[in-house]
Amino acid sequence: MAIKFVFLFAFMALASVSAEDTNAIDVDSFRQHLPANLQNLSMPTLDEIENIVKDKCIQAGGSEEAYEQAKQGAQDLVNCIQGLIDIDEFKKEVEEAKPTGDLDTVFNKYCRKRNTLLECVNTFSNIIDPCLEEDERRHKGHGVDVFRNLLNFVCHKDGDQIALFIAEKGPECFLEQKDDLINCANNTFSGYFKDIDTSSQTIPKLVIGPKQCDDFTRLQNCLVQELEQCEESTPANLVESLFRFMRKGSPCDPKGKQG
Repeated sequence: MAIKFVFLFAFMALASVSAEDTNAIDVDSFRQHLPANLQNLSMPTLDEIENIVKDKCIQAGGSEEAYEQAKQGAQDLVNCIQGLIDIDEFKKEVEEAKPTGDLDTVFNKYCRKRNTLLECVNTFSNIIDPCLEEDERRHKGHGVDVFRNLLNFVCHKDGDQIALFIAEKGPECFLEQKDDLINCANNTFSGYFKDIDTSSQTIPKLVIGPKQCDDFTRLQNCLVQELEQCEESTPANLVESLFRFMRKGSPCDPKGKQG
């Protein structure tokens, strides 16, 4: 549902990568996880990515200054995330906590930082406003709400949900079904990539409508069906609950669709 906003953020983040960091991007590794219809396409350079995002910003009525501010905002968000969690350290803490059953302590530590992360996301969300069209700005708020719901679900009772997911072999289940889960994502999102004009390299309009909601449901059903193949039922149940929770207050909420 929020895939296009993730896509825009990824473009903004890439556009803010300095030249000396380009070698850190494994293009071939990234390409193999793309939908089949995109794997043979030539990947744009960082300069081309920057031009694509800048053109979108200006076409939406923003100025070059607005683009530069949005670009810096993307870098600030990346810095914020990196400052809140070191992935390698997080993995180490999780592995050390498993034998003692102290996973809730680890997740409590990181969940206490979620308000700071939300502030960073809101700041980025506000700063890109001049680079979005009016309906995109309205739908962008729904994307932020979905992200907030995701954090609230993960951090329910200080991370109780994610601790249960790990204790019930959730990561092992995901690894076991990895290829099928990737296929679920590719089959759902390949149509969005088709919306990208690879000749003029433009970004499609970032909105959440009935089609995005239907695809969100398709993705949910596909992921849950594959995870149900695992020995434990908890991973599939938690993922289904996660999707329902993320819908709350969004245009995809069955209790209050806004179109």
